This record gives sequence, structure tokens and C-alpha cells, in this order.
Amino acid sequence: MKFKHLIIALLVSCLVLAGCSNDNSAKDKSSKSKDEDTKKQELQISAAASLTDVSKELEKAFSADHKNVDITFNYGGSGALRQQIEKGAPVDVFMSANTKDVDGLVDKDKAHHTYDYAKNTLVLIGEKDTNYKAVSDIKPNDKLAIGEAKSVPAGKYAEQYLKDNNLFDKVKSNLVYAKDVRQVLNYVEKGNAQLGYVYKTDLYQSQQNGDSKVKEINTAALKKPIIYKSATISDKKVAKEWIEFLKTDKAKEILKKYKFDA
Repeated sequence: MKFKHLIIALLVSCLVLAGCSNDNSAKDKSSKSKDEDTKKQELQISAAASLTDVSKELEKAFSADHKNVDITFNYGGSGALRQQIEKGAPVDVFMSANTKDVDGLVDKDKAHHTYDYAKNTLVLIGEKDTNYKAVSDIKPNDKLAIGEAKSVPAGKYAEQYLKDNNLFDKVKSNLVYAKDVRQVLNYVEKGNAQLGYVYKTDLYQSQQNGDSKVKEINTAALKKPIIYKSATISDKKVAKEWIEFLKTDKAKEILKKYKFDA
């Protein structure tokens, strides 16, 4: 009988130990999950130059609910940013000023969770006191600034608009190329170019920052809309959370504030 009692006691002890082990394991997993949620995370975002101002406010809104995330932006022409990603640059999210560069990365399985987050408008700008009414009025020695068509979506849109309207050959000798749309704006503001094609959002921001030296002359009527597309590049959870954030009413409200169509 004593032997039987001993066996039962041993079995009970094993069950208790197993229960404790499972409990500790659950606690360890819970603790690990909690550590991951509180651990400081890095989020690297490659963004089109035209997002320089609005992205700062988007970051502020996102960080309100993600206090453990450090966000770093790398700005440039969308084509140049795509090339950096293809070469292995450490990027978590790509925010392009077109669809082509994101789609190219998707085709190579380098981008996922895509989302068309905004639309923009291309406008012709000139010096504040200019008498120009259209790009066709440009004088022989004046300059028309546009982005590099191969790497800057705004430049590609501008070039296509000029060709579609049989204006490209007329202004070809006047063209000066810039690395991104912000540089185009800078050229016109400083008088290095008398005319330039930029996004309406860039012009708006220039006017908001004080005594703007440029004005809108007219809107370029494009055959296709200017669509901004985003995607995750890394498999980080926070990268996907940024894309989901862009879908929220708060993000759309911010984009509209900066004159994007969202």
C-alpha cells in the first residue's frame, strides 16, 4: 500500500512541476512579446522630395501612437530612390511620387503591401513678376527647369506634357534639368530659371513659408493623373503599420492640408 501511495505522490509531483513549467513558459513568451512592443524600433522611409514637408506632420501623427519608433526619412527623386533599394539600401518603406517605380520593385519581389495614397497636380511656375502666360511664350535666352525625366517623376510628367502638346522641340534648347522637384523650385526662386514645372503641393509650401518669389502660371493638363504609391520594402511589422496609417482619415486629412488629393 505504501508503494502505491509513493507512486501516486510522484505522479502528482510531476503534474505540478509540468504545470509550473508551462506557466513559466507562458510568462516568458508574454515577457518577450512585451519587450518587443516596448523596444525602440527603427523605421527607414525613402520618400519622394515632394513629400519633404508633409512627411514631417505624418511622422508626428504616427508617432503619437507609436512612441517606441524612430523614423528616418531619405528624400530624393523616386527613380533614384528605387535604384538605391534595388542595390540593397536599408529601407523599410518606399513612398514614391508615381506608380512605375513601386511597380518595378513589386515585379522583382522587392516591394509588398502597396497602396495608392495620394494624387498631385503639375503646374508651370514663374518668377513673381513675370509676364509669361504660357510655356510657349518663353524667350530664346530664358530657362525652363524640369526634373530629370529618368529619375524624377515630375520631370517625366513635364516632358510628356510638352511632347503631347508639340512644345518639346520648341523649348528643348531652354531646358535645364534638376535632381528633384525641389531643386526645380529653387532654380526659379533664385532666378536661375525663369520657368519651371513643379507639383502644386511644392508651390503651396513655398508660399506658406513666407515671401514666395514664384507664382503659378497655369496647370499642365495631363492625359493621366499623377498617382503617388507606397509599399513596404522590409518585413518589419512597423513598416506595414505605416502603410495602414496612410489609409486612415488622419493621414488623409494631413495630406489634404498640404494640397494633395487623398
